[in-house]
This record gives sequence, C-alpha cells and structure tokens, in this order.
Amino acid sequence: MDPVEVSPQLGIAAVERDTGLSKDLLRVWERRYGFPTPLRDVQGERLYPLEQVQRLRQIKRLIDAGHRPHQVVSLDAPELQARLQALQERPATTPLTAAVPEGAELDRLLAPLFNHQPHELLDALQAELLRLGLERFIIELLAPLIERVGRLWADGRVQIHEEHLFSEVVQQQLRRALAQLGPALGARPRVLLSTLPGEEHGLGLLMVHCLLAAAGCECRSLGLQTPLPELAQACARHEADVLALSFSSYASPSLVEEGLQTLHASLAEPCELWAGGRAAGLRRPFAQRLGRLRVLAELPELGRAVQAWRNHEGPATKV
Repeated sequence: MDPVEVSPQLGIAAVERDTGLSKDLLRVWERRYGFPTPLRDVQGERLYPLEQVQRLRQIKRLIDAGHRPHQVVSLDAPELQARLQALQERPATTPLTAAVPEGAELDRLLAPLFNHQPHELLDALQAELLRLGLERFIIELLAPLIERVGRLWADGRVQIHEEHLFSEVVQQQLRRALAQLGPALGARPRVLLSTLPGEEHGLGLLMVHCLLAAAGCECRSLGLQTPLPELAQACARHEADVLALSFSSYASPSLVEEGLQTLHASLAEPCELWAGGRAAGLRRPFAQRLGRLRVLAELPELGRAVQAWRNHEGPATKV
C-alpha cells in the first residue's frame, strides 16, 4: 500500500510569524467567523494546513489595504482572489513618482531571486543604485520592489525563505551604501532611529536611515525594539533633535497608539517625534492631537521634514 501523503502544517506561532496576524486574533477569527479551521496535534495544539496559511496571507493583505475583517475573513478562495485582483487594478492615490517600474520590470530585477542567485541579485541592485543614486534608488525602485515581493509572497509565488533572502540582500546593500556615505558628525538635525518593542521588521528603518543620511543628517541607529523608557533616555543623552520610528504593516494599532502617546509625553522638548510606515494605526485620529509628532505617509516626505526642521518651522505639520 502506498503511504498517505500528509500536507505540511504550521503551528500557531509559525503562522503568526508568517502572516503577521497575532495568535489572539487567529483564535478570535476562528470563533467569530469560522475561519481558520486548524487541526489539532496529540497535545491539542493548533496546526494550520498550508492552504489556510496562504488564505490568511491574502486576508492580511486586504486588511492592510483598508478592508474590515468581517468583510473578508469569511470569503472563499475565488472571492478573495477577485478582491485581490481588484486591488491590484486600482490606481495608486499617492504615487511616489510618475515612473514607478511596472511589474514585468520589477520581476526582471527579481529574476536572480527566483533562480536562487543572491550574488547576482546584489549585483543587479548595485547597478541600479549606481545609475539612480541612493535617494532615487530607494524611493523610485526599492520601495516598489519591496511591495512587489510582498504581493508575490501574499499570492504564494515567493516563499518565506526567498522573502528572507531578498531582505538580507537589500539590507547588505543599504549598509554598504551607508558606510560609503560616512557619518555626518555634527550635522543637524541629529536623528535617533529605532522601532518599538514588538516591531521586528527593520528594513523600513534602514531605508529611512539611508535617506536621512543622504540628506545630511547625523543619524544614530539604536537598532530594533528599544524599550520605551530607554528611547526617551537615549534622546536626552544624545541630545537628539528627532526620534524617528518605523512601523511595518504588521504593527498592531494598540502598539502604535500607546507607544507614540507614551513617547510624546516623555520626550523632552524640543525633540520631535517622526513616525512612518504602513501601519494602519498611524492613520488614527490620536496622531493629530500630538503636537510634536510628524506622521510620514511616504518616503519622499522625509526630505520635506528635514527641510522644515532646518527652516525652524517649529513642530511638524500633520499629514
């Protein structure tokens, strides 16, 4: 008798890391919407078939685009695919430039990743960096490229190990570019960079670091997940003009709101607080009430924020 082929399954912690959906949220959806429908191992722990993980990725992408959970969690696979297709066809409301590369061009640049050739991918990206310069490379090419990889991952066309490899190659390239820029000692504004506890994604922070350094700021990175009290102390010790925080789309609204409110209250004036990224929590009304908080919706706004600070325009205008 031929052996029965068992479909791979992931535990709830692995699904949380893969999709960015918290364990608590997965359990709530299971009770409220009847999906996901995990299996159980001999200890009673949840196990999620890969097809359910793929569906959760698609749901997460739709929620990041503004859909509410009750609108999409219960959709079947064809309905989800239709929503995703409509999302891809929707024109962008705030394009970075008029010349954002098309999907085919982005996939051409990603071909070494698909062929598992990281050195060739690094060489291709380095050639584009030399052609465009650091600022244009990050804004016009790298940001759309990262979004493209995210879409392919959500569609199941890029695997987790490939997404991780892509991220490592990009970080290697950006760190090399930073080293070539060198530290702008004594330049202003002096910017500290970090993420809040619970925010494990650092690629966006590194891109911001590069753009600020290219704009002539003195940048000091504290790395990821710095405790809130330590952030306020670091700003005082380093005499920082700005604390810049990066939030990925995976950041929970409570992390964003509670963290920014706490920091806003504890930072000594005149240090400003700049927050950027794709987190939905940054669009909440609370942000408008924090006088020294600047919410940066898109990467090109960094240059304007630096210029506003240098023009002594006071606390940043809200976005």
